[in-house]
Formats: sequence, C-alpha cells, structure tokens
Amino acid sequence: MQGNVSGAADSLFVTQSALSHQIKKLENLLDSSIFVRHSDPFKLTPQGKKLLELANDVLPRIEITEKQLVHSEGGRLNIAIECHSCFDWLIPTLDVFREKQPKVDF
Repeated sequence: MQGNVSGAADSLFVTQSALSHQIKKLENLLDSSIFVRHSDPFKLTPQGKKLLELANDVLPRIEITEKQLVHSEGGRLNIAIECHSCFDWLIPTLDVFREKQPKVDF
C-alpha cells in the first residue's frame, strides 16, 4: 500500500483522478467505505481489510494461472494508439509487460 491515492496511482500507471473514480465505484458497489478518509496515510476500514485479504489470496493465483495459459512460444503484439497523451501511461505499462512476457515482440 502506498499510503495515499497519488502514490498508488503512480505505481499503477493511472492518474490520481482515475484511481479515485475506481475506488468510488468499488465503494458504491460494496455500499461501504474501504478507506478511512482524512488519515495520513490512508487506513483501511474493516471492509477494506477484508477486501485486501481477498486480493492477497486471489491475485497471486490469477498470476500463476495466467503464466500457465500464456503461450510459451511468444508471438507478436501490434498496438495502435491515437492520442499522444497515451504514451504517458503506455510506455511504463509496456515495460512491465516486457518483463512478464519477454518472448512477445511488439
């Protein structure tokens, strides 16, 4: 956990505004707050802690399954973008992708 929305957004390669909207959407879906607001750093509510426990269980399992399902032969990925501002998030995201999928050429 990064301690604040801005730090978390940076580590996820999204804007602070986009992450705030995603958090709000999740809280609306759950009908519950997941962070204690106005604390520095942010603290999780009991509901947020439960959600974090679930994520810590499920996300590694998803990553393992993804690795098992990915073609070990590699391949080619073609990407087209229409806006220059996309480079701000696309390049760092592609760097992470390259680390996870070194056999994929794009």
